[in-house]
Amino acid sequence: MAKGGKKKKKKGSMLTLILLIIPAGLVVLPTSILFGVGMIPTMVAYVVDRDPEKSAPITVGGLNFCGCMPFAIDLWKHHHTIAAVGKIFTDPVAWLVMYGAAAIGWALYYGIPPVIANLEVSRAEKRVDGLKQKKVALVQEWGPDVAGETFDESGGFQPEEEPVGA
Repeated sequence: MAKGGKKKKKKGSMLTLILLIIPAGLVVLPTSILFGVGMIPTMVAYVVDRDPEKSAPITVGGLNFCGCMPFAIDLWKHHHTIAAVGKIFTDPVAWLVMYGAAAIGWALYYGIPPVIANLEVSRAEKRVDGLKQKKVALVQEWGPDVAGETFDESGGFQPEEEPVGA
């Protein structure tokens, strides 16, 4: 029963959102056209991202929005008409800025996770090396029995052999 109510509430809120966005979009039609066309990379990111958290459209969309914003401000300052939007779309620099910002968003989306993973791996390796050095120092101070393994003189450890009858 709760599922049906939840589903119905979501459907009702979506309808309310649509009923508010469409008239608002018509009131500011030139801005809506600018963002509708300029934010296409964000829509593509939303469609192709299979992650339930949708991190690609968030990353791409934020920078894509920033790339569209200077042209929206210019539109608001001067003539807020469809002809002014057409003039913006005939400028190759506008396309470069809007879609270039989205491309930077894609670069961040694909570039940052491997960098962070490599940093974490190197941090973990340094920690393992530090722990190995501490273990060597403990074995030298307390003897090989403290490690539960046989200690060879080269600084390495050999696992103790299990008794055959065990």
